[in-house]
Amino acid sequence: MRCDEAAEFVSALIDGETIPRAAAEHVGRCETCQARLREYVNIGAELRRVASLEMSAEVTPRIWKKRQNTFDSFWRKGKEAMRIPRFAFAALLMGIVALGSSLALVEVRAHSDGTVVLLKIARAPGEEQVCPLSTVDPKDAECAFFGQGQEKRVGYKINLLGREGNRVQLGVRTKLYPDLVAGGSTTYSLSDFEREPQKQYWFQPGETLKLDVAGLAPLPVTGQWMDHMPAFVTQNESHDLDPAPDELRILSPILLRDKKEAGDWEGSCVTVSQKGVISMYLPGEGLFELSLSPMKGAVEASVWLNRITFASDGRSYSFLTAAPATRNGHIFVAHSANFKPSGAAADTFFIGSREDQNNRMSNPPAKN
Repeated sequence: MRCDEAAEFVSALIDGETIPRAAAEHVGRCETCQARLREYVNIGAELRRVASLEMSAEVTPRIWKKRQNTFDSFWRKGKEAMRIPRFAFAALLMGIVALGSSLALVEVRAHSDGTVVLLKIARAPGEEQVCPLSTVDPKDAECAFFGQGQEKRVGYKINLLGREGNRVQLGVRTKLYPDLVAGGSTTYSLSDFEREPQKQYWFQPGETLKLDVAGLAPLPVTGQWMDHMPAFVTQNESHDLDPAPDELRILSPILLRDKKEAGDWEGSCVTVSQKGVISMYLPGEGLFELSLSPMKGAVEASVWLNRITFASDGRSYSFLTAAPATRNGHIFVAHSANFKPSGAAADTFFIGSREDQNNRMSNPPAKN
């Protein structure tokens, strides 16, 4: 008999059980098993001594009773599993409880510290925009939002400038946009913020920060630490993956021309309803306008989940988005290849939305 086979019988001896003759002979002549036996005896005595110190009342004299060996056959069937004495098992349980407690503490600390601070901006009653900022990856250290604020259309860009202990320094640029009127349009670009002054704030997750926006009430900001960069369908934390009925949503799109990448609006997100138009400009490619409704000069594009496919000027195009774009099987796309905005905007991409009530067609265009 080997030591690993006799180990469970050593623990059985400590529990007051009889063991097979072969095991008894092995333990009697094996120094390793005898050492294990003495170790178990010493541990048991020490545990009982410590327990005695904690008892305030007199110990009731123990009446020894013969214990039924109900599970003997069960243990013998499971020879692959090593038995340990009951007192050692109790000590093991206490160790597991202690380990579990330490894991619980680690879990709690994970919510109070981390590498990503998740900001939540209350842009309107009952609505929050989320802004995750990484303290270790500069690529994920900024976010921007354009849309309806508490009172007017507002945009803001937030950069993580630094970290000091459990607080972070934020650089914030904000911009007010004109209110949309019927038939009007508004475009957004990150370059809009470069002309706006940057305000700097120190923010500690768990507290509330008020972002100053000229002409508007301050925007409340809360936040928490996370140990990873979270993934959201949009900057609205509660937004479902499935688009709403009569909704067109373009999230972080990539443009393929003849199956090769032509442009990337990384991180951008625009959502419009049935009457809305999404405008997307890309230097060298011109202006793309997308809508759920027919438009003059538009072709019908097929939609499959997050892929929008159409043809223009004899070339094939596809928009690949980070989430399903619409529940419809098709949308309408107008491509103005020669479009070029004036000024610095001509050299950078932008994406925006508008309401189109004057550019509708009674008859839809032919499928491409």
